[in-house]
Amino acid sequence: MLSSQFSTAQRLNRLDSIRALGVLLVIAYHTSYRFEPPQSDIVGRFLRVTGWMGVDLFFALSGFLVGMILSKEKNRSDIAMFFRKRFFRIVPIFVVAVAVFGLGDWLVAGGENLANIWKPFLFLTGYMLPFQGEALVPYTITWSLSVEVTAYILLGLLAWKSWDRFKITLIAIVVLSLPLRMWLAFVAGWEDHMIGLFPPARLDAIALGALAAIGTFDRLLQIRRPALVYGAATIATIILFRFAAWYPPFIGTVGYLIFGLAAALWVAALARVTGESGWFVKGAASVGLVSYFMYLFHLFFIEALLVVDTQFSLSLGFWPAFIAASVLTYVAGLASWRWFESPLNDFAGQQGRQQPSLVP
Repeated sequence: MLSSQFSTAQRLNRLDSIRALGVLLVIAYHTSYRFEPPQSDIVGRFLRVTGWMGVDLFFALSGFLVGMILSKEKNRSDIAMFFRKRFFRIVPIFVVAVAVFGLGDWLVAGGENLANIWKPFLFLTGYMLPFQGEALVPYTITWSLSVEVTAYILLGLLAWKSWDRFKITLIAIVVLSLPLRMWLAFVAGWEDHMIGLFPPARLDAIALGALAAIGTFDRLLQIRRPALVYGAATIATIILFRFAAWYPPFIGTVGYLIFGLAAALWVAALARVTGESGWFVKGAASVGLVSYFMYLFHLFFIEALLVVDTQFSLSLGFWPAFIAASVLTYVAGLASWRWFESPLNDFAGQQGRQQPSLVP
């Protein structure tokens, strides 16, 4: 299990750099469907297939942090503060994002999605998408918040009720998620994509991160240079899934478990690295700091770029659009962090960026 020295700026920088990688993968993924990379662009085409895996990095990291925090906050007053902090970190900026989506829908599409906007507003996107489809569930990227909020509530209540059962419940979540996905794929006939959106089928990624935080995988971290080994394994899994994507339902069943374990081990190994962070890690950490905002708002910027590109015949292409969307969202995220999110965190009892955030 991690020592109390975990909450240092250097270690948080390394974990924030994982967030940066995750959110940039997601932005690249969504950009590639608005500004399609040519067949000759090997990297762009690769990101078009695998960029969605950035969300799974968020899951592993969130699980690790929730496990680490709850292992220290075992009495009821501490757990109550846990929920208070999560509320002020997640909900206010999320409400703003949903409101921006609603305003944009009203201005651009005449409000055709406003009748269903309550679904993402209540964090129900992931539960409803597989049954109702994208036509009836707007702002679909909020499906991942359905997974994370479900996990925070479940694990927070479990820690409140009985810490002694915390580990065994996490193991049960991991063990039961695979047969659930197998049933959805082979009996219910769900496609990989819809299995991946359904919160009960995705909680194992967060559970694996939490298990890593409470020491379950410590033996696996006793190898030489574990951060390098498991980081390479995580990246290699992303590369291999580029090809596995053509063989459903591999990713929608076993694949999520493989990547979740690799990512959880990488996060846990990085949290144990000591020493000064280099300039690259510090730069990436500044992106990770505002990655929650970037995740919620990046599609708005991509769509705006698409409108500008069409209006002025700019022919931006994938890479200019990806870079522009990333930079614009990052700058807006810094402003949001300084004047909106960080003050709310302080109000909730956090101490700025020195306290780990559970969300992207």
